[in-house]
Amino acid sequence: MYPFPGPEIAPVAEVGGKGASLLIGRKESLPVPPGFILSMHFFAPWLRQLKATSAWSDFLRSSGNDEMKVCDALKQASEELFLDDAQEQALSHALEPFGKDTLFAVRSSSPEEDLESSSFAGGYETVLGVTRSTLRQALAKAFASCLDYRVVVYKRENGFAVNDPKIAVIVQEQIASEIAGVGFSLNP
Repeated sequence: MYPFPGPEIAPVAEVGGKGASLLIGRKESLPVPPGFILSMHFFAPWLRQLKATSAWSDFLRSSGNDEMKVCDALKQASEELFLDDAQEQALSHALEPFGKDTLFAVRSSSPEEDLESSSFAGGYETVLGVTRSTLRQALAKAFASCLDYRVVVYKRENGFAVNDPKIAVIVQEQIASEIAGVGFSLNP
């Protein structure tokens, strides 16, 4: 788990490009709302659980017409996963600095997205207006998006391994805004 603001800059391989950029931006005193990143390591138990299911075996054997159905079944299975004790403890610790009524944006961050040769734009999930009581569902939804049919097809077409999903999830305080925008830069 990587909080921001915080002293640590994490590798893209652990928190994804979006996550690493938020950590760097906050460290450089950019106005990044506070939050934390649940790293790929945090979700390793969920991947182990999924890989032990028949849905995963079906996914590995799928092709063509049945692939979308198999991806949907795997996503549904992953949205039903529960946090283990270590994950719950880490999440509780990460939430300590935030008020009980804080709204969060829950955003996926994959080390395979936002690279020079690939973007995955729109493939992964973001859930807005998340409360503490809906946080676990939002985490599962963001996590499950790494198994979305569109993501799997894009990965295959761009030479990424489809049998090794990689995802981290950002939980960030959602600010109340009247207008919003996104800026992109090669070198902020």
